[in-house]
Amino acid sequence: MREYLEVCLKFDAHISNLCRKASQQLAVLKRIGNHLCHLSKLTIFHTFIMSHFNFCPLAWHFCSLSNTKKLEKVQERALRFIYSDFTSSHECLLDKAQVSSLHVKRLRTMALETYKIVNKLCPPVLYDLVQMKDSKYNFRYSNILQVDSVRTSSYGKQSYKYAASVLWNSLPNDFRESNSFNHFKSLIQSWNGNACKCNICCDK
Repeated sequence: MREYLEVCLKFDAHISNLCRKASQQLAVLKRIGNHLCHLSKLTIFHTFIMSHFNFCPLAWHFCSLSNTKKLEKVQERALRFIYSDFTSSHECLLDKAQVSSLHVKRLRTMALETYKIVNKLCPPVLYDLVQMKDSKYNFRYSNILQVDSVRTSSYGKQSYKYAASVLWNSLPNDFRESNSFNHFKSLIQSWNGNACKCNICCDK
């Protein structure tokens, strides 16, 4: 049973399928790219290529580091073609396109979902996914979530309850105190993941 769960939680087959579909769309873009303007290429990039990675991304967010790199590579290949830039770093390409890495985008999605849970804007069944930290002391930071101790990375740190709580606590105070979802959503778009301490971000 444990071996079966480990195979499922790595999401190898699912990630490979996502990358295959996105790569097929990229191949089509390359075939017709000479007849398209720059804006049209970017539109196809967002609509037909990146859309494969935008559907329920938190379900497979905790995939392996190798799978994460595989996903980012597809995005990088697409941007290199769109900008005809085969020398700049991945980070420079992201800046040109004014987009974030896929990993940071998923972290932003996690932050948005956590905001909904904290402020009871989600279905009640999700309320227990995170818990506010109960403290009798007044701290400089407010709206802090409880971070439980975990024994393992695979089934502890790489769980929504733990990762979302750590991520939420790492956000600036004004983010967590935002009084509306739309305001929080606009703020989180400026967050680039620098405060994230997950294994993937620390490996960069």
